[in-house]
Amino acid sequence: MQVYMFVLYFQLNQNMANMNMGGPGYGGEIDLENLPPPPPELLQQQYLYGTVPDSRQQGVYSQFAHPQGQASHGFTPGTGNVPMPPPQKAGISNIPPSKPIQVEKRSVGQQPPTAPSTFKLVPVRTEQEKAPPPVAPSTAPASQKPSLDQIDRQVLHTVDDHAIQVSKSEHPSFRELVWDLIFSKDITNEIEKVRVIFRWLATKNLKEINFDKVEKGSPEEVLLGLKEGKTTYAMVFDTMCNFAGLHSRIISGYAKGADYKPGMKFTPGTNQHSWNAVYIYGTWCLVDAHWAARRIIGKPTSQEEFHYQLDEYFFLPDPHQLIYTHFPDDPQWQLLERPITLEEFENMPHMKPQFFKYGLEFVSHRTAVIYGRGELNVRLRYPAHKLAVAFNFTVQFENGDEEYKGVKLNRFGMQESVGGIASFRLRLPVKGSYILYIYAKEDTPENKDNVYAQVCEYKIVQEEVSVPEPLPFPPCAYLNWGPGTSFYRYGLATYQQTAQILTRDGKAELQIRIPRQMQFMAKLKHNDRSDADLEGYVIHRIVGNTVYFNITAPSRGEFGLEIYANDPTTEGSTLYHVAQYLVECNEDVKTVPLPKLPAGYLGAQPKFNDFGLNTLSHHIPVIHLETNSVEIQFSTAQEMRVTANLIEVESDREMPEFVFTQTKGSVVSFLVNMPTVGFYKLQLYAIPINDPNQQLPGVYNYLINCQRKTKEVYPFPKQYAQWKEGCYMWEPLVVHKDIGKPVVNFHVQIPRAEAVAVVTDQEWTHLQSPQSGIWQGEVNLAPYYGKGIKFTLNANFGGDKTSYATLLEYAI
Repeated sequence: MQVYMFVLYFQLNQNMANMNMGGPGYGGEIDLENLPPPPPELLQQQYLYGTVPDSRQQGVYSQFAHPQGQASHGFTPGTGNVPMPPPQKAGISNIPPSKPIQVEKRSVGQQPPTAPSTFKLVPVRTEQEKAPPPVAPSTAPASQKPSLDQIDRQVLHTVDDHAIQVSKSEHPSFRELVWDLIFSKDITNEIEKVRVIFRWLATKNLKEINFDKVEKGSPEEVLLGLKEGKTTYAMVFDTMCNFAGLHSRIISGYAKGADYKPGMKFTPGTNQHSWNAVYIYGTWCLVDAHWAARRIIGKPTSQEEFHYQLDEYFFLPDPHQLIYTHFPDDPQWQLLERPITLEEFENMPHMKPQFFKYGLEFVSHRTAVIYGRGELNVRLRYPAHKLAVAFNFTVQFENGDEEYKGVKLNRFGMQESVGGIASFRLRLPVKGSYILYIYAKEDTPENKDNVYAQVCEYKIVQEEVSVPEPLPFPPCAYLNWGPGTSFYRYGLATYQQTAQILTRDGKAELQIRIPRQMQFMAKLKHNDRSDADLEGYVIHRIVGNTVYFNITAPSRGEFGLEIYANDPTTEGSTLYHVAQYLVECNEDVKTVPLPKLPAGYLGAQPKFNDFGLNTLSHHIPVIHLETNSVEIQFSTAQEMRVTANLIEVESDREMPEFVFTQTKGSVVSFLVNMPTVGFYKLQLYAIPINDPNQQLPGVYNYLINCQRKTKEVYPFPKQYAQWKEGCYMWEPLVVHKDIGKPVVNFHVQIPRAEAVAVVTDQEWTHLQSPQSGIWQGEVNLAPYYGKGIKFTLNANFGGDKTSYATLLEYAI
């Protein structure tokens, strides 16, 4: 037996030497520091965000194919015609129930329990030497294959925890290790046996493993060979299964590893890898313990804590999924009803474990290489009814360059998710070869790491591009278009089904329903225009439970619409990105350039909604007029004091005398006259009438574009504080010698007044009240025209009957 083991070890090393594992020029010695890490592409790698591959084990991942048909007994890992039990195509009803195991917590380096002297290592293949020869693997349906679903969650947790605790101890021999890991806990369930071996292998720092005594051809030598680059994870896994009473096989073949690129052809000696098949309750299942191993995540808070991450995908994966990355030399180990060819394997898209984790499916492009002529649209299906999935992507030239003429290639793509379809729209700028990486993440509050994982990649050969050369999409904050994560977090909803909004006559409107009072801000983005130049071309208003965004395209072309929001009751003044849309104007429009205004200046200010105000006449805060006068109306939910100011934009001159404010019931009216053509800012202020504060906050701002002067206008009377508390004027709004009559009729509403009088040059004319709050009368102004005399409208509100408050002051 000793002699035979030595021969076997010699054969193993010969196989390893024939592989030329070190690549061209390899001299036969293994440099542990320079060995490549485990293949990272299936270890949740991604280009922009995500984790990185494990550097704990520096084992070679370009594995060799074990020769088939050679005699092999004892516990030699995975070679030869070893006796195997015939697979069964029955279901999995024969899996016995099990209970959680008792786990003892350990510290790093703690002594493990000692195996009893009666415990003996018995390799399963030695026991079965007289069994029938192996037959073809079972191709049982995935629903009948063993999986973690057949293990109670509590049992699984204890099995995993036990493997982690065992990994903290160093064992003097392989026998002690197997006793501690499996037999000390009397683990008899075959799935649990496979699991505890898998979990220990993925957790143990195999660069530091040592045994007291290592004999040629022994299991200890197989395990130590992993850290020395002489054996593989598949060999170690096979050896441990053999002594755990499990039948397993080492499968060799091609794998789409770290150096794989979409469209690559596989040739002998390149991209080779080995993994395992293990026989569990009558069914062959697949395991890749190597690619399941992960890098330490973060820094351990103490030497007693390990922070390894495990890729569960490689534990009993569905053969229909693993075939996208693992191609066995022997087709029967595909475990498929219809094995695929190497050519089919080469043409398959490069899919990662998270592709299957998120339940993704290909909709448009099902080959590794895409040949493009003009614009491309790559589409994936995701189970939107089951899982919230967010997507991202990166594009680069095949040589790794990420920019074209100083612009990131990502800018030539946009991602959108609608109705369970994730689309990646690309208009690549120049002929050539590109790589498209697609990422995804579970978009839930529980995913606090906010990490995208790569799900697939394509090679794109752009054979033709449009003329003129494609432009990048507008420079918005994200590559994802449409509603974002925060959109749904706030409970927002919209009838807009796609991220593209088409204008009509250069205008468009977007409506979003809101569940509660919120603050919003919107801005347009363009490749050649600054944000300041576009201020005012998008405005919003809130009416009831709907916020309306009105867009005016300043020219033909594409514009990005970014929308920000917050809940002012809990989030103060910080607004968060909730959505972005692509506004497309395919018409030649004539738009008057708007003056530059501060961000957020136009429209409702925070107090507007707090006070229960609403627009009645002009919902859009940019008003284009073909005349030089306008009446703007608001509704109020309570009695308010209101005032206004008019500012000529070009000169920045304040002109409050050209705005007249009055109230009738719950409607506040602002009569605005503009003496010349041009832009004017109308700033409105208000406060509840019962608020003692004398400072009225701004509640709404308009920009008025007066394009024609259709009549001469004159200043309105000066309005004092008590006029702004619910008073209304029918006539006279203006008194001027050019339009004045000798006798002027007064008709006003002044709530709570007990007497009203017009005073002209010490001459008092009392008005009469035909009904409560309404006052009327005539005043002869003929003697005063042209003399620059002022007259006032005054009211007595009770108390001292000789005390009158001035409400309005006219200049004749």
